[in-house]
Amino acid sequence: MKTFKEYLAESKKAYPFKIKVAGDLPENFEKDLKDCLGAANPIAIEKSKTPIQAKPLDFPDLENQEVHTFEVTCEYPITVPELSEHVKWLVPETHFRVRNGADPAEAEHAGFDLEPSGEAVLEQPEMNTGKIKAKDYFGDDFNKSFLKDLEKSSKQNKKDKTGPTEYKLPKAKADKAGLKSAMGSK
Repeated sequence: MKTFKEYLAESKKAYPFKIKVAGDLPENFEKDLKDCLGAANPIAIEKSKTPIQAKPLDFPDLENQEVHTFEVTCEYPITVPELSEHVKWLVPETHFRVRNGADPAEAEHAGFDLEPSGEAVLEQPEMNTGKIKAKDYFGDDFNKSFLKDLEKSSKQNKKDKTGPTEYKLPKAKADKAGLKSAMGSK
């Protein structure tokens, strides 16, 4: 049987983040970033850089900037807002973005292909679901048959009395108490 220390050693998690910085980096940015992340115990920091772009993907307000991407893996949990607070002291807020490595938007950007292959996507086997007749799902014929089905089910519900029933309020009795004046006149 395994000891608690062995289970603990096997269950170590890694917390991935992507820090994107647009424009030129300040001096010693990587060292300062590693110091800021000291409490989260960064395991690995990988740096990549994009060429200068007219409109960088995550920075729509900036023009003609290169984007430095730091893929940071931490041993201890830290949240994106906490990480943003640390990075805010190193570069202006308009020039950086912090995302969780498991963020769906980040996965979408990673799979984004800049050059189309030229193949029709619908002709791929996983996209082809077989012959579909449009008249079975759209158009006047479909609408007419749909209304007939609704009418048929409504009649069936009335026959079975399973449909919604109307609740009728009992007729209110006229209250004659307020018809005479309190002063005694007619």
